[in-house]
Amino acid sequence: MKLNTGDAVGVLKTLIQEDRTENRLYRNRIQNVVYTLALASFAISAFLIGKVANMGADQFQLITVLIDLCIVAVILIFFSRIKPDLVMLRKAMKGRQDILNSLIEGEIREIDPFQKFDEVKQDIKDSDLYWETGLPIAVVLIKMSVLAIYASSFVITR
Repeated sequence: MKLNTGDAVGVLKTLIQEDRTENRLYRNRIQNVVYTLALASFAISAFLIGKVANMGADQFQLITVLIDLCIVAVILIFFSRIKPDLVMLRKAMKGRQDILNSLIEGEIREIDPFQKFDEVKQDIKDSDLYWETGLPIAVVLIKMSVLAIYASSFVITR
């Protein structure tokens, strides 16, 4: 679309602001899901510890390992699905910022703020999300290991 500089600046600023809002939403979604699933792992384990006397140590070990591995798998699948979308959002935001910075005052120019920004290098990598996902996974795996190793300690003889 052909726009003068003032209109193009307004459109691009609005789109960049929407990109920032959507980036925050994706980051919050990743954090909330990861932390909720890690907490759910602890809640399920606490519930199962109360039922150990009814099921036995071997069955408790198996159930604990399976549940925690499934939770870790869900976290990894969710993260691997959402992270590429976040990368594309960052690239689109950077591409629109580059278009905005290339505008010259008073010029009427053809701009396409919805183009594909595949070749744009993102300036914000969101590498902290690897830590924010990896640490809860590590905690769940450590908890799983401790419960599996010491399962027999939770059996109360009657």
